[in-house]
Amino acid sequence: MKRDDWEFAERIDRDLEARRIACKVLGIEETAGQEEIKKAYRQKAMSLHPDKNPNNPDASRKFAIVKCAYELLAENKPCPALLEEINSWPGVPDDDKYRLDNPWGHFLWWREKFFG
Repeated sequence: MKRDDWEFAERIDRDLEARRIACKVLGIEETAGQEEIKKAYRQKAMSLHPDKNPNNPDASRKFAIVKCAYELLAENKPCPALLEEINSWPGVPDDDKYRLDNPWGHFLWWREKFFG
C-alpha cells in the first residue's frame, strides 16, 4: 500500500469512529433514519441545554457535542470536535473501573464521563 492509501484509510477510520460516537451521544442505532436522528437530537438538546442546566459548568460543552453529533449525522458536516473531545481525556480512568485495552471499555468510560 502506498503512503497516500494509508492516510486515506486513516481518514475513513476517523470518520467512521466519529459517526459511531455521534450515534452513541444521541442514543440511537447506527441505522437510524433522519426522523429518528432529529427526534433524538431534540430530546438531548432539551435536556442538556445550558439554560435548563444553569448550575452545571459542563452544560455548554455537552450541548455543543450533541449539536455537533446531530450535524454530522443529519447534515453530513464533518465534526472533529467529537474525536477531539475523546482524545483530550487522559487514557486511564481514576478508579480502574473500565478496561481501556478495547474500544468497548473505552466507550463505557467515555459515556460515564460525558453523561455522568
